[in-house]
Amino acid sequence: MNRPWSRFQVLAAACLLVLGATCVYATVDESHDFAMEAAMPFVEQGFIVREDYWNGEVKSGQKLQITHQLFKGNEYAFWLGTSQEGVTLDMKVYDEKNQPVQINAKADKFFMSVRVNPPKTGTYKIVFELKSKTDAGVLWALAYGYR
Repeated sequence: MNRPWSRFQVLAAACLLVLGATCVYATVDESHDFAMEAAMPFVEQGFIVREDYWNGEVKSGQKLQITHQLFKGNEYAFWLGTSQEGVTLDMKVYDEKNQPVQINAKADKFFMSVRVNPPKTGTYKIVFELKSKTDAGVLWALAYGYR
């Protein structure tokens, strides 16, 4: 006898589909979560996290550049996150003469951070790259803070 599904069975199947989808597919929001995880030690040191951030999807190995105004006297930190496994992250900050200005960089499995103490007020370039072992696009989020 072929009985229709009960409401409970339909609900259970829908939940399994949703949970399965979230386990398989990463999101930009998850990438931002990892960037915020990278920010936690900086927050404990007095950094203020800005609410605005950049995000998107990029082809593996493609370099991206964001220009941002930094002010002398402030110390900045940039946090790059991805929610995808097996991704190598690289990020550097350059002044208007293309000279690196970061104090230090630290990478982890899903995020990396770069600290910057700009020698003068001006527009700086944050250049980053995410390399994946697959040809699929890589989701990313870049956040920042200062003190």
